[in-house]
Amino acid sequence: MTSGVHGSSWDAIVIGAGLGGLSAASYLAASGLKVTLLEQYSVLGGSSHVFRRKRKWEFDVGVHYIGDCGPNGNVPTLLRGIGLDDRVQWLPLDTDGFDTIIAPDFELRIPVGWDNYLENLIQAFPGEERGLRRYVSIVRAIGESLDRTATSANDLRRAVMRAGTAAAWAPVPHAALLAACRLKPRTMLALSVQDGAAATPPHRAPVAVAAAFLENFVGRGAWFPRGGGQVLAAGFAEVIRGHGGQIRTRTEVDRILVESGRVTGVRLRDGEILTAPVVVSAADIKRTYRDLIGYEQLPRWAVMRNEHYKMALPLINGYFGIEIDLAGTPNTNYYTIPATTWKAADSLWSLSRMSSQLLTGAGRRDPRQWAEDFALRQPTYVQSSTRRDPANHFSAPPGHAAIEAQTLAPWNPALWGVSADEVATQSYRSNSAYRDIKEIIAGGLLARVDQAFPGAAAKVQWSELATPATQERYTRTTNGTSYGLEPRITQLGPLRPGARTPIRGLFLAGTSTSTGPATEGAMLSGVQAASAIVGRDLLAEVRAGAVLADPTRIAPWGADFDPLAACRGGRAATDDDAAPLIRI
Repeated sequence: MTSGVHGSSWDAIVIGAGLGGLSAASYLAASGLKVTLLEQYSVLGGSSHVFRRKRKWEFDVGVHYIGDCGPNGNVPTLLRGIGLDDRVQWLPLDTDGFDTIIAPDFELRIPVGWDNYLENLIQAFPGEERGLRRYVSIVRAIGESLDRTATSANDLRRAVMRAGTAAAWAPVPHAALLAACRLKPRTMLALSVQDGAAATPPHRAPVAVAAAFLENFVGRGAWFPRGGGQVLAAGFAEVIRGHGGQIRTRTEVDRILVESGRVTGVRLRDGEILTAPVVVSAADIKRTYRDLIGYEQLPRWAVMRNEHYKMALPLINGYFGIEIDLAGTPNTNYYTIPATTWKAADSLWSLSRMSSQLLTGAGRRDPRQWAEDFALRQPTYVQSSTRRDPANHFSAPPGHAAIEAQTLAPWNPALWGVSADEVATQSYRSNSAYRDIKEIIAGGLLARVDQAFPGAAAKVQWSELATPATQERYTRTTNGTSYGLEPRITQLGPLRPGARTPIRGLFLAGTSTSTGPATEGAMLSGVQAASAIVGRDLLAEVRAGAVLADPTRIAPWGADFDPLAACRGGRAATDDDAAPLIRI
């Protein structure tokens, strides 16, 4: 018998208020279950939330653009199914270039439309038309055959058949296809940088992942939610509360309780016990099984599988408040490449080697030397939510812009001048070597911002940097990843965990599940978990027009609605105590 103070009883308990947990809890509440959602942080949304600084800057942590948000896209359909279609408005990015890849010797705009995409590629890289046509024909055939909501082995086989002869390339590393098309090094680099959207280097990212990304955006358009990424969490929270559910922030789960192979509830860090026959964990998958459940409760195969899971690479995020007016500039993302040599390409492709690199003996590298090299060569993603949504008065003062820069990073604390113990105890923040390396890398990110927005580096009024250690500190994710399991071929589609687990009554949601990473994958994972629990295909129902929620039970949003305040229990959210998940 587990000791502790017994609290209330629920039909379902959801752990983690990222978009996976929020989606699961809202769909369960709309389906009539009594739900409680538990979040250890003070703000809902996980990596989709925003944070504010100095009462003048707002930065989006993770929602930068979403594909397929037209009227029948997966995300709008999912929101419509719980009565949120009138709450979230979708702002399109430039259709002639939602992404722009820039390097010292070329610029490539990525437009909506496969034919437009091919035309831009041929113009950017003359003399390579034959290889580019072959490349686009393969990724287009694979991309158009895939359905992200279809996650079974049978679904995968049907997709392969639809792709025809191109299907043979689906499991092959993206870098291998680029080489087989006999493209030049700089062209290969240009077509590799968007693999960062799946936090996987191109020598491990299957062609299927690259094709799915391109189909989602090139085939279906790129969008941004009006009001920023926080409106998604705010909408889900309104559905949960309006349908009798409970949301608790600053509430840490210590253990998922199991008796005779079945979930009975959870024990909180303070000893309180909540009972339920169903628990959904949207927390880090490795820690869910190892720490919250405990390996003694699992069959050996599940333990071994969990130990062998490979996590996606973590990110470095730079946030800059800059005195620059972006009105009238292209509404596009920038993938900035500082150089197009093989050495520059290696900076993108060798992250896993850096991640496991020993800093002793013959392989010794000085952390500062590594940081200087990394800052000089690393391709970087740059975007501005201020440009995305100029009407959002929280974003930046008039004539200014909030700009975010992001790049893949190796996970090895020694490269940051700290130890694994310092990361675990959170004492790394006072380490002077760590802070020096952060300053070096922040300078590199700012150089990439200046490459996208010339002159911006000289007008910075606020800056902040988040490292993989910061992400691990706030989200408790293994290796500080934001993307869950890496989408390599051995961890793709039906080879990823599904909603069900070996423990009866325990279900999974989040980016490590079969629906995959990023905003759309997380949201779909919650619907998959809710469907498994209620025994109905909820996504099929809402695709057919069903609205599961009662719109009259969802509180209205006035003209002064603040989604961040709504995700913090209604308390004012313009002060600096609204700290980011990935704060220094």
